[in-house]
Amino acid sequence: MDFLATPLSGPWAIATSAVALFLCVRGVRRAPWALLADGFRLHGWLGASLGVALAWILSAKPLPGLSLHLLATPLVALMFGRDLALAAAAPAVLAAWLWRGSEWSGLGATWLLAAWLPITIADGLRRLADSRLPRNPFTFIFLPGFFAPGIAFAATVAAATLAHAAAGTASWSRLSDGFLPYGLLLSWGEAFLTGLLTAIFVVYEPRWMATFDDARYLAKPKRP
Repeated sequence: MDFLATPLSGPWAIATSAVALFLCVRGVRRAPWALLADGFRLHGWLGASLGVALAWILSAKPLPGLSLHLLATPLVALMFGRDLALAAAAPAVLAAWLWRGSEWSGLGATWLLAAWLPITIADGLRRLADSRLPRNPFTFIFLPGFFAPGIAFAATVAAATLAHAAAGTASWSRLSDGFLPYGLLLSWGEAFLTGLLTAIFVVYEPRWMATFDDARYLAKPKRP
């Protein structure tokens, strides 16, 4: 799921770091930081960043140099929106990197694969569901909360497989036999955990779900 355990060659490291830096800075500049003026949400955002770091640190290694772990970033995107989730993932990448004692070359690729890609996919699916489907808590929990994170995780696993093959960090046969199948299975874990926490937050602490608007999702349907 990341490149923290696998050093990248110079051109790959420079290219991915440059793209990641550009997208991260753009996300930080566009993020609605006023949302965190409330101390409750600020503490939640900091805790979410720590949770992402822990999810990435607690990883399995199906093959030498390759790791599988939950992402947690789609949940943060539901809690605080796309750009604040991208910003929260930046210190999480640094924390996981420091914990593992890895080389710097994989930082950019890791942020792109484990943060930007799944957050962008999950947030795009949420917006699509919000514009096309009835707005109620059940559709929010099951579509943006459950199915979207699972799809985003599966897409991230596929992208990571292709990226490792293209970078030459592992052969395609090893990736297709020992990495891709287990990653796709783990997508159900990401979907279940994110859906469960989404349901809990919507019911008990909706202030932590910035993308869930009570006025929109709990409004009574208009009678003809």
